Amino acid sequence: MSKAKYSGKSQAAKKAPNKNGNSYAKKNGAGTKTAVTKTRKPYLTAALALILVVNIVFTILLFNEKRVLGMAFADVPWYAWVMILTNVINVVAAGALWYWKKWGLYLYIASAAASTLIMLLAGMIGVGFSALAPAAIIAYLISLNWKQFE
Repeated sequence: MSKAKYSGKSQAAKKAPNKNGNSYAKKNGAGTKTAVTKTRKPYLTAALALILVVNIVFTILLFNEKRVLGMAFADVPWYAWVMILTNVINVVAAGALWYWKKWGLYLYIASAAASTLIMLLAGMIGVGFSALAPAAIIAYLISLNWKQFE
């Protein structure tokens, strides 16, 4: 004896198509995609947190350097303003990466390239290429989880 006999419903009524012509399986979601839960690895979480902390601290230091040196806003070099802008962009990119957006990685790489270019133009040749190393590391770590990004 099956449970259908006891529930008062017949097997034929369960499998009958609905008025749109869809089968019982489609009506109850058997043919639809299920949502995949995204799990962030600890190393990726640490890397994104590091991006946030480093860029926020560096931005605060750039703002405080003007005050410590007793400079007016007009006396601050142009590259310092661009570095502040790239740091803010890095924070936005880290936020996008936290929410699994692919464009966050593209934004972060573009910002790192801009930081490198600005440092080289400002005469900081030894330090200039140091902005590309974190971007390469982050890009590698994200490539390990690339399928989860939207």
